[in-house]
Amino acid sequence: MIIVSDTTSLIVLEKLEALDLLCRLFKRVIIPRVVLDEIAVGSPDIFKTFETMSCFEILDVPKTSRLKSLLLVLDDGEANAIELAMIKQLPLIIDERKGRQVAQQLGIKVTGFAGLLIQACRSKIIEREEAVSLLDKAMENGLRLSDSLQLQVRNKLLDE
Repeated sequence: MIIVSDTTSLIVLEKLEALDLLCRLFKRVIIPRVVLDEIAVGSPDIFKTFETMSCFEILDVPKTSRLKSLLLVLDDGEANAIELAMIKQLPLIIDERKGRQVAQQLGIKVTGFAGLLIQACRSKIIEREEAVSLLDKAMENGLRLSDSLQLQVRNKLLDE
């Protein structure tokens, strides 16, 4: 499976030293160059990291009229990731609520960091305990999930 990714989950996974999880879940993860640039601000070594992992592909996103419209309501990374997902007709990893809503309105299938953990458990890529631990560490590192979503994700992880 191939998927497009926005910034947040990549940053979270990088901080957790778990970017390889994406390579185990997906054949290819396509990242807009703008998203890579956003990540590089806080993590200049990300270029080297992505070069060593064969599943990541960095692409420039064409400046379409739809992208211009998306940029009026979303940040650069979200808008470019949504546009790339639309062009390629692929699902999208996106965590911010507004971006998720816009993507879903455009008919894009979305998942986020929590969804990736659930998918990794279901695919037997990681054990439940590791998934819960990654969720806890992500929350400690600043990932924001509502209490109800956090509880829902924990229950799903522990029921798998």
